[in-house]
Amino acid sequence: MPFSNLRTFAILATTTLAALGTSGCDDSTGSSGLTQAPSATIPAAYFTRNRPEETSNLIQVKPTAQVGEEVVFLARVGGRVEPFVEGIAIFTVVDPGLDSCELMGEEDHCPVPWDYCCEDKNALTAGSATIRIVGEDMLPFGHSAQGAGGLAPGRFLTVDGVVADRNDDGLFVVDAKRIWVGGRPDRGDRMKGSRAGEERENVDPHDHDFDGFPDHAAHEHGDGHEHGPGHDHEHGDGHDHDHGDGHEHGPGHDHDHEH
Repeated sequence: MPFSNLRTFAILATTTLAALGTSGCDDSTGSSGLTQAPSATIPAAYFTRNRPEETSNLIQVKPTAQVGEEVVFLARVGGRVEPFVEGIAIFTVVDPGLDSCELMGEEDHCPVPWDYCCEDKNALTAGSATIRIVGEDMLPFGHSAQGAGGLAPGRFLTVDGVVADRNDDGLFVVDAKRIWVGGRPDRGDRMKGSRAGEERENVDPHDHDFDGFPDHAAHEHGDGHEHGPGHDHEHGDGHDHDHGDGHEHGPGHDHDHEH
């Protein structure tokens, strides 16, 4: 077995055991457990702003796809309390037909809805995949994928990649070549965020680096106050601010408020 696969198996074994011992719905503290900093070192070439037009769901692709085959599918980041592996570009995704906890019922009852702890475990195994972002050496980049290209728990994504490993027990590993990142669904539209143009749906407006966490507290304004074009925010050192259209500021760039 190639070293890259051995390494993936070791990581998957460790993270699976951790997932079995942790359930977001039983977390009385409300802590998500996510602590990774967003990655700024995974090349931007692995991400696209153009959603593929024809994309099957993960569960339609997984049963018949073979090792070495190129696949394209729609999924959501999740399946575990911590879907991103710390220190390495590996993360888990789930078929969009499965129900994350925030889509069940009328009230928010789970502090970590993206772990799918309320779903049937067999269905979750059948509808899950592991995504690796690998370099030319075919090894995953040595950085968490969280935040790269907007990757964050609960967000839709399409993955265009090659099947690196699979078995009949549910293992399905795909080395991504190109990823489109969408928004998040809600109870009113369970596929909201999965379509082109919906990349920011149900994404916290203060999560400027799209790692799943607000970068600063919401601003307190009077009634009817709206930010006009050109409104700037002030952030601490090291904050990267993605304004879209390919415009990015480097580390240490500050934004000043203009009210």
